[in-house]
Amino acid sequence: MFFNKKIKTTLTEFLTELKSGNENVLKILGLSESSFRTESYEQILENPADIASGVIGVKTKFNIKAFGVFNNILLKEHDNGDLKHIFYTTTRDYEKIDSVAEIIYSVLGTGYFDAELPTSFKDKQKLSNLTKGISESTDDEIMNLWMIDNITILLQYKSNPMYEFSLFVTKNTEKQVDRTSRRSGYITELLKTDFSALFLEQENSRTENVDDDNGNISYVRYYYELNPSEFGVFNTLEIQQGGKEKDHSFQKGTNLTFTSSEDISLVNMVEISEKLIKMYGADNGGTEELEIHDLDMLENRQNWTGRSWGFNEVHGIYDVDNPNEQPSYSVWLSYDEYDSGFTLTILSYNQLKEYFVAE
Repeated sequence: MFFNKKIKTTLTEFLTELKSGNENVLKILGLSESSFRTESYEQILENPADIASGVIGVKTKFNIKAFGVFNNILLKEHDNGDLKHIFYTTTRDYEKIDSVAEIIYSVLGTGYFDAELPTSFKDKQKLSNLTKGISESTDDEIMNLWMIDNITILLQYKSNPMYEFSLFVTKNTEKQVDRTSRRSGYITELLKTDFSALFLEQENSRTENVDDDNGNISYVRYYYELNPSEFGVFNTLEIQQGGKEKDHSFQKGTNLTFTSSEDISLVNMVEISEKLIKMYGADNGGTEELEIHDLDMLENRQNWTGRSWGFNEVHGIYDVDNPNEQPSYSVWLSYDEYDSGFTLTILSYNQLKEYFVAE
């Protein structure tokens, strides 16, 4: 096969540059964006996954040799400003795949991987099996993730498409966080339950967390069924408090977690999200309205980090780097595909009451 260009930058040099703070991926590789072919919008529309993730522009460069393995590069521009560089090839060469993974480990460390499944490139047997076409499912894969400031690096080997080996390098756009005081109300205005009265009742069940060092109970989780449900869907409440005794007045640390024993529809998940977004505005990361990829993840019941708001004592988004601020309470919407499903959490409910809720 004839390659138009061989990238001289080694993978170690490339990663070291990224680690040092150089975020100009193409410049590190000695490439210019003008050397890529711009694909038509009609071609983007042919890929539903791209549309769902907010891709608005694609550029391609084929017949190129990168890091001794990859022979194609894609540039994908997202509607939130992120720019994804995708190096990919089709290969069954175990040694080359393993070498790439080990180089990344040596420069960036272990990184992150799905703790629920043995998908790390450290699983040599699974990698060997995939290169031989042996997989546990039609969508089997190995994946590792690393993060360097505004750069996310993802290494992936898949059984569908078969033998596809990819390195994703995403330059994430840093969003401006709105830290002005929020004056559109508090989540307690959307809740119907009298939590003080409920906490006086006998819980349906409880779990105690015992400190390994001294054998004392560090905190207790109390579980209640809610009738009526909150937001029309959350019928289970977990109240977590420190120590072994209940504080019905909520003057000590208290977290509330709302879940449902039934599957929550996409419509309801979106309605709840939009109510909180309307009340609180942009979240800790500067993200506000639900985007297409959010809806796609919720519809497919995938893990979703959602929206989270952490407030200071004047009801602005808390700045952890500002020593003059004090945290008050937090609200978090998320989806856990392995356990609790769609979840609403209020951290430090006691401080929400103390700072902002009139008795």
